[in-house]
Amino acid sequence: MFIKFLFIGNGFSLIKYNLFLFVVILTMFSCKKRCGCELVVYDSTFETNYEWVESDRRSTDQCENDTMTSTFLDSNSNISYVRSIIECLD
Repeated sequence: MFIKFLFIGNGFSLIKYNLFLFVVILTMFSCKKRCGCELVVYDSTFETNYEWVESDRRSTDQCENDTMTSTFLDSNSNISYVRSIIECLD
């Protein structure tokens, strides 16, 4: 009976129903989708002639592109660098 009223009833109820349906559909499609990202770690050391070499790669649920770089001294007092980057496939 209520559904019949929405389709046959006055125009204002039909407008409210269509607006409600639009909001529901918009919400469903605008929700954040799961991303396909990987955390990639690169090393740059004296042994690699300070070229960036990928040392680790793993899946992550974190999807924001964020880079973190570190510098440290190895056991021979050579400067080494480590950089982690979130790479997203989507």
